[in-house]
Amino acid sequence: MGERIAIVGNGGGGKSTVAARLATSRELPYYSVDQVQWQPGWTAAPSADVASVLDGWADRPEWVIDGWGPWPSIERRLQRATRIIFIDFPLWAHFWLAAERQISVARGVPRADPIDGCDDTQITRRLFQTIWRVDQEAKPELVRLVERHQHGKVYEHITSPDLLDGIQ
Repeated sequence: MGERIAIVGNGGGGKSTVAARLATSRELPYYSVDQVQWQPGWTAAPSADVASVLDGWADRPEWVIDGWGPWPSIERRLQRATRIIFIDFPLWAHFWLAAERQISVARGVPRADPIDGCDDTQITRRLFQTIWRVDQEAKPELVRLVERHQHGKVYEHITSPDLLDGIQ
């Protein structure tokens, strides 16, 4: 079995950037949950289709997967992972980094995992609402899942943006 790296955390934290870098440096396949969750125009993909693809990825022998998805898929990914990276900044840092990304996108710099048919500048408000909602509502469940599945694996709890460049 190869290496399986699950990268989770709130929006704007650099999950996709870290995932793409790790996949390249370790010669692993990279899968972005956002690529499956969204269809052109930021229309949500059918949840059964999303879960099927994500579970298929998790069943593969090696991968780097970043993002959320349905809770059962997150849990399956964390169970199968050999390494879990939890990007867990203070809320203000997620907002700050998301704002920087949105400004860059508005200036023509594509995000690390652009989604076909989706204009990132159209979702700034929704992005910030999602970051808030994840922090307030979903993060406690994510913390429980990570705590349940981190044992016996390489586990990194990244609590500052300054630590992102050090992830190898």
